[in-house]
Amino acid sequence: MALLLFMTLAAWSMGSAVGGSPDEDYVLTSIWCGTEGNPPYCRKDPDRYWGMILPIMAAEPQTCYSLRQNLSANCQAVIQGREVSTDVYNLGLYPKRYLDFARNFVSPFVEASVVKIRLFNSFIGALLIFVTLSLDSRRLSDSFIAWLAVITPCVSYFIASVNTSSWTLIGTTCFVYATIAATKNYRNLKILIPASLTIVFSVWFTNSSRHEGKYAILFLALALLFSEFHKKKLVLKPVGNALVGILFTAMAYLVYMHLDRAYGSASLVEGSRYLFDNGVVTSEGNLLVQNFLDLPRFFLGFFGSWGLGWFEIELTHTVWLFSMQAFLLTTVFSLRKSGEIHRWIFVALFVTMCILILYANQKQFGEIGEYIQPRYFLPFFLGIVIIAAANKTERYPNSLVITVAILATISNSIALRDTIRRYTTGQDVLTSKSLNYPIEWWWQFGPQPETVWLTGTLAFATLWALLIYQRIER
Repeated sequence: MALLLFMTLAAWSMGSAVGGSPDEDYVLTSIWCGTEGNPPYCRKDPDRYWGMILPIMAAEPQTCYSLRQNLSANCQAVIQGREVSTDVYNLGLYPKRYLDFARNFVSPFVEASVVKIRLFNSFIGALLIFVTLSLDSRRLSDSFIAWLAVITPCVSYFIASVNTSSWTLIGTTCFVYATIAATKNYRNLKILIPASLTIVFSVWFTNSSRHEGKYAILFLALALLFSEFHKKKLVLKPVGNALVGILFTAMAYLVYMHLDRAYGSASLVEGSRYLFDNGVVTSEGNLLVQNFLDLPRFFLGFFGSWGLGWFEIELTHTVWLFSMQAFLLTTVFSLRKSGEIHRWIFVALFVTMCILILYANQKQFGEIGEYIQPRYFLPFFLGIVIIAAANKTERYPNSLVITVAILATISNSIALRDTIRRYTTGQDVLTSKSLNYPIEWWWQFGPQPETVWLTGTLAFATLWALLIYQRIER
C-alpha cells in the first residue's frame, strides 16, 4: 500500500510545471543558492551585495504563465538557459534544514532536479506514513481512512511538491499517528519505544521546513494527551485540568508571539489603521467581523475551492464538493461515536484553529483570501481529523468507507487531470479532451501526461480497494 500511495503522489509530482506551487520561485532560489551561493549552479552577484545569479528557470520559473490560465507552460522554452540576478531567497524566514537537504538534488538541469525533489518528498512521505501506521496498524486503520479521505487535492499536491509545506504535512501526520500509538500502548514497550522515537523524529522533521509546524504539534499533542489520560483517570481531574489550562495558556502565548513577529502589530479591535479598497474605508473592527463571516470560505480552501498553484488552477467544483463530503461523512460519524470529552476536545481544537486564522489575518490587516493561505493551517486541520477518528468507539462501517472511497477517488482523478491540463495546454481546452493531444508542454523525460493521470488515478483507487478488502477480511 505504501507503493500505491507513492505512485499516487508521484503522479502529482509530475502533474505541474516548474514553479507551479505557491512561492516556488522563492523556495527554488533558496535551494539552489543557500545564503552563500552554490557554484556552479548559483553564484553571488558581484554587482549586488545580496544578489544571486542562477538559471531563470529556478529563480522565476512561473513568471511567463502564472495568472494566465489559458497559457501553457510551453512559454518556459523561451527562458531555458538564461540566467538572472535575484535577491529573493531565504534569509531566516524558513528553517534551513529542508532547503539544505534539497540542495543535494540540484544539477545543471533544473526541470530534472525539481522532479527529483518532488519524487523524493513523495517517497519519504509514503514511507514515513506507512512505517508509523505499522506501529499499531489495527488501531490506526480508521485514522488513516479519515486522513486519506481529505488529502485530495491540497495535501497530495503539497506533499508531492518542492514547497516547504511538504515536510510539515508529512511530519505532523506521522507525529499524530505515533503519539496515538504511544499513548494507547504505553504499557507495551515494543510499541512505546519505536513510537516515542518516531515522535521525536517527526518533531524534528516538521520543524525542519516551517516554523509554525511546531505550534500545530504542541496543540495537537496537548489534545492527544488530555483525551487519553483524562479517560484513564491516571491523574486527578482537578490537577489534570489545571495542568492542561497552564499548558494551553503557555502555548497560546507562544503562538501569539510567533504571529506577532510574523505578521506585524495591527490590533484586533478598533484602532487607527484603515483598509482602502476601491475607495471603501474599513476599520479593524469591521474587518474582524467580515473575516469571521468569511471563515467558511477559508475552510473550503482545505478542499481545493481556492484552486491550486498560485490559486489560478480552476478545479472542477466536483473536486472540492466530493472532498468536503468525504470529510463530513468520516468526521460526523467519528463525533457521533465519541464520548462527550472527545467531542469537546474536537470543538476546542476547531475553535482554536478559527481564532488563529482570524488573528493571523487581523495582524496582516487583510481580508480572508488576501494574504493568509489555507496551507498554513492544513497540518493543524489534518491533526484534528486524525484525532477525531482515533477517539471514536466504533469502527467505520464498510458502507461508509466504500462511499468515502468513491468520493475521494473521483475527486483525486478530476483534480489531477485539471492540474495536468492547466500546464499541458492551458485551461482554454476542456478537461475531457485527451491530455496527449493537443499538447503544448510536457517534461522532456518520463511518461506522457495521459499515462501519469491514469497512474495516479488507478493507484489511488487500488489503495482504497485494498483497504476495503482488508476490512472485509477482518
